[in-house]
Amino acid sequence: MNRITIRKFKAISFYVLSWVFSCLLLTAFYFYYDPNLSLKFSFLLAVQYALLLGLSHGIYDVIVLEDNKDHRSIWIALLIRSFYFLTAIAVNVTICVFIWSLYDFGDMISEESFALVATVFASPITHLLILYSFIMGYLITFVRSVHKKFGTRVFINTLLGKYQDPTEEERVFMLVDLKNSTNIAEELGHFKYSEFLRDYYRYLSNCCEENHGEIYQIAGDGAYLTWSLRASIKNPRPVLCFYDLMICLNNTRRNFLRKYSVAPSCKAAIHCGKVIVSEVGNFGSEIAYHGDVINTTARLETLCSKIGQDLICSECFIEKVNLKDYYPQKQGTFELKGKKKTISVYSLHFSLDKENT
Repeated sequence: MNRITIRKFKAISFYVLSWVFSCLLLTAFYFYYDPNLSLKFSFLLAVQYALLLGLSHGIYDVIVLEDNKDHRSIWIALLIRSFYFLTAIAVNVTICVFIWSLYDFGDMISEESFALVATVFASPITHLLILYSFIMGYLITFVRSVHKKFGTRVFINTLLGKYQDPTEEERVFMLVDLKNSTNIAEELGHFKYSEFLRDYYRYLSNCCEENHGEIYQIAGDGAYLTWSLRASIKNPRPVLCFYDLMICLNNTRRNFLRKYSVAPSCKAAIHCGKVIVSEVGNFGSEIAYHGDVINTTARLETLCSKIGQDLICSECFIEKVNLKDYYPQKQGTFELKGKKKTISVYSLHFSLDKENT
């Protein structure tokens, strides 16, 4: 499977597993209410219903809507999604009844099976199941949207309240900057340039997520990406992320040229060190990183054009991460703006020879 297929498979798996959990939870509550219920029958029925609904929900969001790329107005989108949920729930309940009719009566489509469908839909329990499924459909969609926005680590840590008090961590930061952004903006105009950035950042975020990183901050044409240093020692995830982004932009160059008459290219700088992580703000709070590492990364990125390199990193990063496959070459020692100490800078090199992204 290529990476796009893997990404879609993971997304659909999330919906399926979420529905399995939701249905098993409902079955547990119902079994607590009625202990005489057949546990085996309820379990199999719940799993069957969850698999059908999870697949249909995942296919709708990931394949039909292309992972929430719904450009319709919010009220139209909500109306269509509500109609879809009710239809999918009704169809999946009917399919479950037909399958169990085959088990009970030896025939899936028969007078008995249609009579059983009518009986099931007339039951108050089914009405509660439809209401529960409808609410869970929106809840799962919401959780998926929030997870996509904040990432797994930030999402979980925010729920657990880990960063309510400042915490020190060793992290790697990479600042990815779009080349010639001013000229592109002037050429395309504000509206077209906004669409250009949206497509560019979609590929950047995909590459970041696939390499287990987080987008800390996007400011205009630049984006700060971050990783735990410990997770990057054996596998240089920031470098792999930039590598994947270069492959991705190279493979989608024709699409950008056809749509915008210009294709994106970027440069990046990587640095690592200790930062303070804290949740700041009361309403509309966010996870913030404080420390000299971020400022140093920004200063390093300004050297890319000066020394003619697309990807550079600090000596600190070179010393702590295995980069032998990326041919680090020392570019010199530089005094960065606002810094008293000089810093050694290395360039990293690779060829664009991967599969399509």
